[in-house]
Amino acid sequence: MTGKSGALLFTLLIALAPCAVLAQQTDEEKVGRSAAAQLLGAAKLVDSPAAQKYVNAVGYSVAQSSGANYKWHFGIVASDSINAFAMPGGYILLTSGLAKLLESEDDLAYVLAHEVAHVTRHHHYQVIQRQGLAEQASKNLQAVSKDDEMAKLSLASGQIYARGLDKTAEFESDRLGVEFMAKAGYDPAAALGVLDRLQQFKGQDPRTELLFSTHPSPSERFAALVDSGIDKLPRREAKPDANREKRFKVFHDAI
Repeated sequence: MTGKSGALLFTLLIALAPCAVLAQQTDEEKVGRSAAAQLLGAAKLVDSPAAQKYVNAVGYSVAQSSGANYKWHFGIVASDSINAFAMPGGYILLTSGLAKLLESEDDLAYVLAHEVAHVTRHHHYQVIQRQGLAEQASKNLQAVSKDDEMAKLSLASGQIYARGLDKTAEFESDRLGVEFMAKAGYDPAAALGVLDRLQQFKGQDPRTELLFSTHPSPSERFAALVDSGIDKLPRREAKPDANREKRFKVFHDAI
């Protein structure tokens, strides 16, 4: 889903959440919507239709290359924290703090593709399923606003993002993410540049505290990507793409 309508629908699904809409969603999508609602309760979407449109366009491009059939929703939230979040069912949020560190559309494609990979591999959803909360939440869908199970699910989702996934899941998402972005026509080498930039924080900046506490170090991820054969993936020609550079600058200025 792309464009202003994509960002608007994301907002409506989270903020309004009518029962009729939820009834049409899969259990996985309901779990993701609940997790996204909790995150958006702490940070609002950036008030820029142009920025939201752009993130949806790039995100949808890499998501299509994954082959996964989800109703993808991408958004950028106003937060100095440097992080990104993948919720089950295709909900993905990126902080403005992380977006400001990116230097190109290829960088953004890597960040979003990493999160897309989490969704396609059901990393967070499997954790919630193991806790038995996904099934509980789906039992009382006719009274979502009064549903105590949804409240439990939202709390559990937040705890997962606070604890993080295991290293294997993060390395897998990096590996699959660069494959997705390469298929979409982006330069997979951008992933190494982003990780190298993040490593420079060395865990000393409070904006990266959650990211560093829930992920392997950027240097570990860098090494794992190199070992995975990232150099064998197809790369876009080094020739600058004026259109991409222009639209990325407009996006960067908007956040």
